[in-house]
This record gives sequence, C-alpha cells and structure tokens, in this order.
Amino acid sequence: MRKIYHRYHLVTPSPWPFFSSFAALNLTIGAVAYMHNYENGALLLLLGFISVFTIMIFWWRDVIREATFQGKHSRKVQRDYV
Repeated sequence: MRKIYHRYHLVTPSPWPFFSSFAALNLTIGAVAYMHNYENGALLLLLGFISVFTIMIFWWRDVIREATFQGKHSRKVQRDYV
C-alpha cells in the first residue's frame, strides 16, 4: 500500500462534533426553558453546561493524545511543510 503525502494534517473521524451538537442543543433548550420559568428548566440548563464541559474535556484529551503520544502534530505539520 502506497503512503500518500500531503501538506495538510488529516485527522481520524471523531464522534465529538456529533455529541457536541446535541450538547449545545440541550444547553440552548435549557437556557430558554430556564428564562421562561419552566419546571426543571434550571436542571436542563445545568445538564447542558455539564455535557458541553465534559465533551470539551474529552475532545481536548484526544487532541493532546494525538499531538504527544501519537506524534501526529509534528514540526512539519505545524510549519505546513511536506
């Protein structure tokens, strides 16, 4: 199998954008429910904040793991050279 070299760093598919969209939707619905004084609106808002924050932690964990342990963020990639 021939290895293809390119100027850009192509990352592996990640589930975090998919999950973060639902977390952001949950946060938005919770904020609207809280501002309109719906029952359990504050709980939904809190769950939205927690889910967004948790996804941020896991997503950055994966980015750091790619950069340090897997070596995918080499100097060539950072300088945009081949």
